[in-house]
Amino acid sequence: MNKLWLLLGMVSLMGSFPACDVLKDVYDDPAVEQKEGQYYIDATDYARWGYINLHTQPPTITASVISLEDFSETGVPGTWDIAHHRYDVKTNGAAVMMTPYHSIQELEAAGLPAEGKWVEDEASEQCITVDMSHMMEGYLVYAPGHKNLELGKWMEVDTHSMPPAYTMHDNVMLLRLKDGTYAAIQLVNFMSTDKYQTKGCMTVNYKYPMFD
Repeated sequence: MNKLWLLLGMVSLMGSFPACDVLKDVYDDPAVEQKEGQYYIDATDYARWGYINLHTQPPTITASVISLEDFSETGVPGTWDIAHHRYDVKTNGAAVMMTPYHSIQELEAAGLPAEGKWVEDEASEQCITVDMSHMMEGYLVYAPGHKNLELGKWMEVDTHSMPPAYTMHDNVMLLRLKDGTYAAIQLVNFMSTDKYQTKGCMTVNYKYPMFD
């Protein structure tokens, strides 16, 4: 599975779509005020980022390709808010807070948190794993870049035993975007919904804007 795709829709519609089909980027009216629902993204390819623009309705996704020779990226969109790489996430100048709530509705009812830790992205020379093919030789290939460690807390992968142990946390993540608006996202599944249960297929609840 080496294609990145997006399946968008309201929560009630998700069960009617087959997992891991390929859809083209979706553009709709950006003037729609209420944007909430669910997107489904295949993030199984280590050499790709999936860039998401939450300002469109429904959100738009664009896949970039990471060169394994010089780690350059092709296909990065001009406008985006968050991006997925496996279980890693980066933002376009946002700060992130993990909330104690387990539904976006709970967070919305509680209101904008008065206190809490806002976390910005961090840069690293070994930011993301882009090539697993040398694992049996004792090393992996990493690309430089940045990612948000707070968003990364939604998945814990323990590799001390084989197979690795996966723990998902469905806490709602609140994003303060660079334009001052807020968005909420919540990971609700990290596997495909077909019989293969392929890890790296991410189902995410979202709402944008929040608290406007």
